[in-house]
Amino acid sequence: MQKSKIVFNSIMAIAQVVIVGVVYLVLYKYLLNTIGIELLGVWSLIIASTSLALIANFGISTSIIKFVATYHARSDIESLKKLLFTSSVFIILTYSFISIVLLFLGNSILPYFIEPKYLSIALEILPFSLISLIINALGGVISSSLDGIQKNYIKSYILSFTAVLLFLLSVLLTPNYGLKGLVFAQIAQGIVVLIASLFFLNNYLQGVVSLRWNWSKKLFKEIINYGLKMQALSIMQMSFEPITKGLLSKFGGLSMVGYYEMASRLVTQLRSLIVSANQVVIPVVADAKETNEGYVKELYIKSFSIVLFFDILLITGVIIFAPLVSYLWIGKLIPFFVFVVILNSVVVFINILSNPAYFSYLGEGKLNWLIYSYFAISILNPLLGFFLGSVYNGYGVVIAWNVSFLVSSIIILQSYHKLNSIALKTVLGKKDFVFICVASLLASFGCLSLYRYLLDYTVDFIFITIFALCFIVFVALLIKNKNFKTLLQHAKQIVVRK
Repeated sequence: MQKSKIVFNSIMAIAQVVIVGVVYLVLYKYLLNTIGIELLGVWSLIIASTSLALIANFGISTSIIKFVATYHARSDIESLKKLLFTSSVFIILTYSFISIVLLFLGNSILPYFIEPKYLSIALEILPFSLISLIINALGGVISSSLDGIQKNYIKSYILSFTAVLLFLLSVLLTPNYGLKGLVFAQIAQGIVVLIASLFFLNNYLQGVVSLRWNWSKKLFKEIINYGLKMQALSIMQMSFEPITKGLLSKFGGLSMVGYYEMASRLVTQLRSLIVSANQVVIPVVADAKETNEGYVKELYIKSFSIVLFFDILLITGVIIFAPLVSYLWIGKLIPFFVFVVILNSVVVFINILSNPAYFSYLGEGKLNWLIYSYFAISILNPLLGFFLGSVYNGYGVVIAWNVSFLVSSIIILQSYHKLNSIALKTVLGKKDFVFICVASLLASFGCLSLYRYLLDYTVDFIFITIFALCFIVFVALLIKNKNFKTLLQHAKQIVVRK
């Protein structure tokens, strides 16, 4: 029953990411044609700047999953009520305070990153972006509670619906209000997520949502003690995107920021296909720590095997179709866009492999190695970004970020295996893994080379034949893989059930 629940939640998480990804794909295409790449870059920088308010989170949005799962496993409804109320009040107060500070600092900070002719627009949408951030922060706490009681699929329904709503409102509002209309659409999306999450959470845990004062000093300390380490992660994580985009704007200009936003969003959204599916194990691990601790290691090995298979499939697909996506999405081949997509994808391959360890650390409450890994990014990213950016402009900044991200991912993966005495060969599986990897590399390299041939208007039939054979072998190995067969079986069961 537990396995079936995990699989169902994972499939719905994947479906949600697909829907949200498609919506953003179409939305970015619309914005590119409507407001232009420079204003898209301005919006990207504002989103990155307002994310500094995440300092007020204290790790609650993520840690709430673990605590809700723990108290739900104990059937302690009273503690759940106090936990939800205490977390919500704390989030509202702290986010509001930090947002006010950022609002006053906007005139001093933004001129360093935004060209003068776009500065007035940026300052105009800043307060609305901060309002959206507060609403989304509160909605994040409530929707994460659904994850904690293993109702992840409800959250997936909500986020999928509101993504479509965001697109429709953006199309309706941006022609008249410009970037401000886009932020208005984000605010409306956040409100709907919050209300829907409250409704369904109260439906499954009746009476857990209440306006009655229910602050718990004991639970607040418990959350903060765990959350301080999560907050250390959040503080470091919130600096990654602003630093990268700030350096990119300095050394490459707003157009590079805009193309980077599109490319990184594409890779991140596709990465979320696997990460979101794997994330459902956090409450399961937290529950296992209370009821069956021996299941934790077994769950990790199974998760890694599945993640490895879909990681190869996903990243190969992204690399193969990167130039084609540039044509379809932007309207022409942008070398910088293709470069970001391919380099980010290669590094994300390793990062995805580290995610089962990352989420197991979260579920077990062991966060030290996660802090070490994020600290590595916090040091390497700005130092390498400034040095490489001054030498290789925007390309150097992107390389710096990916080197930092790679080092962080390896730290998480290696430390978890060492602490839990897990040999790498145990999770890599049999020799079919090697065959799939080799076929993937050949197919990716072959396809990229094929694009080059086509651009030069030359055709090498021997080369095309070799590439086609590699691609056929790759697809055949994937279809033969037991994880692919298992997924198809579960998908059929869900369709038949409906």
